Amino acid sequence: MKTFNYTARSIEGGQVTGVAEANTREEAIRALRDDGLIIERIVEVGGGSRDIDLRLGAKKTKEKSLGIVCDQFEILLRAGLPIVRTLELIANQTEDKTLAGILREAANDVAAGYGLADSLEKHGDGLPTTFVESIRAGEESGALELVFKRLSNYYEKSSRTKNKVKSAMIYPVFVMVIAVVVVAIIMIFAVPVFSSTFESMGNELPALTQFVVASSDFWVHWWWLVVIFVAALVIAIKLAKKNDAFHLLWSKIGVKVPVLGRINLMSAASQYSGTMSVMMAAGLPIVRAVGVTARSMTNYYMARSLEATMPGLEAGKTLAQCLAEEATMPELAIEMTSVGEQTGSLEGTMEVISEYYDNEVETSTARAMSILEPMIIVVLAVIVFVLLLSVYLPLFSMYGSMG
Repeated sequence: MKTFNYTARSIEGGQVTGVAEANTREEAIRALRDDGLIIERIVEVGGGSRDIDLRLGAKKTKEKSLGIVCDQFEILLRAGLPIVRTLELIANQTEDKTLAGILREAANDVAAGYGLADSLEKHGDGLPTTFVESIRAGEESGALELVFKRLSNYYEKSSRTKNKVKSAMIYPVFVMVIAVVVVAIIMIFAVPVFSSTFESMGNELPALTQFVVASSDFWVHWWWLVVIFVAALVIAIKLAKKNDAFHLLWSKIGVKVPVLGRINLMSAASQYSGTMSVMMAAGLPIVRAVGVTARSMTNYYMARSLEATMPGLEAGKTLAQCLAEEATMPELAIEMTSVGEQTGSLEGTMEVISEYYDNEVETSTARAMSILEPMIIVVLAVIVFVLLLSVYLPLFSMYGSMG
């Protein structure tokens, strides 16, 4: 019997820490889950670094790879191949080496008598919670083929949406990089040449020119300090996000800021509805589906808000009522959830909501980028104008004194 330290959240949303005893880590996870706990972290006492980190939003495997694998699973299972052989075939075909290794290890465990979901959870720390829990539900209901079909559509659609968003951002990011490089070259190489020329003239430089020269000197001599400051700031934010209160505040700001906040909110609504649709198609009860969906969401604030609806659901309230009380999801998502519950077609309604918010994310991103592009050009033009003006002002002064 082994001993495990764990951190989890209760159905009421409170954090719970404790010790569990079981023969394996998987047995401990199952026992804690049966007690209604949502596991965040579990580590064997004396087990070194062999821990499973199940914090909200932890995803490492590419969604495109998962979509392809799920499609292959659905085809091979429909053809009647046993699970072990299916895992081996897919592992040999997938180009994602990490995912291939997980599937091979899972195949060995399934051959030894373990369940597919438990085997994937044991070896796949980077696998999304949605993936593992859907498979577990499919095993329990005997509808694995259907689950893999829905997962394939879900991950392929999600990957396609993210690729469209990335494509929309390529040009603005490219322009920003070029702008930074051009300004850096001017400040580090061109301005020092002009400043030495002006100093040799002996005339007092205009205030704007003095400012530009001082800025150039700073970047030439202290650029490494700026790099250290930025790196330290990034590291500090990452470390601070390990604090629950800061992480919650940071994520809340992420959905409240102008322009980008709307995109993040639409993305969270899309994740909520898309994942809920898959969970319900897999046959999960509403409370468990909400718990899995919360753990799958990227934004921690939105995830915690969705997780907070679970006590109300346990008390018999509808999901729409609980979402309305939290007041974080977009109003349309709440209204459509209510319609789905009233008509008894929540699964299909969630899929419709997901499609709508996927389109909203694409549209909002494209709109934001169309606003950002001219802003970048204007800022770059102002910077170049100031640099040119700082160069010409001393010349004007010199010509004026000569006259």
